[in-house]
Amino acid sequence: MPYLKHQSAGSAVRLRRLRVLLIIFATLLYFFANIQRVAIPGAIFNLLQADLHLSAPRVTALGSSFMYVYALNQLTIGLLINRYGGQRVITVGGVLFCAGSLLFPCSSSPFWLYFSRGLTGLGASAIYLSLIEEIIRTFQRNYTIAVSLAIMAGYAGGIVANAPFVAGVQLLGWQTLLKLVAALSIGCYLCFVITGRGSRPSPVHPVSGIHATFGRVLALRHNRDLFLFSGINFGLYYVLQTVIGKKFLEDFCRFESEPAAWILSLMGTLSALSGVMFAILSRLAGNRRRIFCRVAGVVCFAVFIIAALLVRLDLRCAGIAGLFCLLSLTASTSSITIPLLHETNPPELAGTAVSFMNFSFYLAVAIFGNAVGFLLNLYPPEQIGEVRIYCRESYFAVFLLFALCSTVVLRYSLRIRETMGRPFSRKTEDPVTEN
Repeated sequence: MPYLKHQSAGSAVRLRRLRVLLIIFATLLYFFANIQRVAIPGAIFNLLQADLHLSAPRVTALGSSFMYVYALNQLTIGLLINRYGGQRVITVGGVLFCAGSLLFPCSSSPFWLYFSRGLTGLGASAIYLSLIEEIIRTFQRNYTIAVSLAIMAGYAGGIVANAPFVAGVQLLGWQTLLKLVAALSIGCYLCFVITGRGSRPSPVHPVSGIHATFGRVLALRHNRDLFLFSGINFGLYYVLQTVIGKKFLEDFCRFESEPAAWILSLMGTLSALSGVMFAILSRLAGNRRRIFCRVAGVVCFAVFIIAALLVRLDLRCAGIAGLFCLLSLTASTSSITIPLLHETNPPELAGTAVSFMNFSFYLAVAIFGNAVGFLLNLYPPEQIGEVRIYCRESYFAVFLLFALCSTVVLRYSLRIRETMGRPFSRKTEDPVTEN
C-alpha cells in the first residue's frame, strides 16, 4: 500500500508538471499571436504597400481581415471551451494559426493575403480564452499570478511587434522574418501537442441549454453603455497601435522609422502597466470603478481633439507622440470593466457579457482600420521612391473621425454605474434602464 500511494503521488506530480509545461507552450503561442495581431500592417505599412503594390484601403484591410474574424469568434469560442475544454480548442485553433502565419509571407495575390490573415485571426482567437481556462483548471484557487503572467506575455508580444520587429525586418526582410516567426510558432505548437498527449484534457461536456444569451446581455442598458465606452475607447487606441500610428508619425511628424517604432513599443508597455495600475488604484479607492472610466473618457476626448487641431493647424510637433503615450495609459480598462460586468450582471450572464465586450473591442478596431484606409485615400499621396506619403488633409480626416468618436467615449463613460465592488444583487438589476 505505501508503494501504491507513492506511485500515485508521483503520477500526480508528473501530471501537474506536464500541465504547467502545456501552459508555458500555450503562453508562447499567445505571445506569437500578439506579434501577428500588432505587427501587420502597422509596423511595416510602407514595406507592404511598396512590395505588394497595395493602396491604403487594401493595406489597412490586412489588419481588418484579421480583426473581423478575431472579433466574431469571441462570441463562440467560450461555448466551445465550455464543451471541449481549452486544450482541445487550442489544438484545433493552433493548426489554423500556424497555417495562416506561414501562408501570409508566402503569398502575393490579394486573395491569399486576406485569406491568410483571416485564417491567422481565426486561429489566434482560440488561444487567449483557452489559455485562461487551462490556467484556472491547473492552478485552481491560486491562479491570479499565473493569469497575470500570461497576459503580460501577450503584451510583450505587442511590444516586440514594433521596434524589435522593425529592427528584424531591416536585418532579414519582412517576409523572411515573418517566416521565422511562423516557424517558431509551429515549433511551440508541436511542443504543445506532444506535451498534451501525456496530460489529461478536461472531459467533453454534453450540450446543454444556453441560459446566458446575447439578447439578455444586450437588453441591459448598462451593458450597452459599457460596451460602447470600452469598445470605442480601446478601438481608437489599438488602431493607432496596429494600423496607422507608426505611419502617421513618419508621414506627418517626420519621425524616422526606428524612433516611430519605439514610440509604438512604449505605447504597448504603458498600456500593459496601466492595466495593473488601474487594478491597484481601484482596490485602494475602495473598489471604485466609475471614476477610472470617466478619467479614460476625458483623456480619450482630450487626446483626439488636441491631435485633430494640431493636424488641422499643420503643427508637426513631437508632442503628438506624447499624446499617443498619454492615451495608452487609459486605453486598457479590462481590469476595471470585467469586474464591473460581473458586479452588474446576473452570474449566468457575466461570462457572456465579458465575451461580448471582447467582441466589441476588436470589432471597433476592424471598423476603424477600414475607415482609416478609406480616408487616407481621399487625397492623392506624394510618391517618394517606393513610399507613399499621405498629406495633412488625409490625416485631418482620420483624426476628425477619431475626435468625433471620442465624444461617444466621453458621453458613455459618464453613464457608467458605480458598484464599489459589491456583488450582483437582483434587487438593483440594471436600475439605469429606468432613467
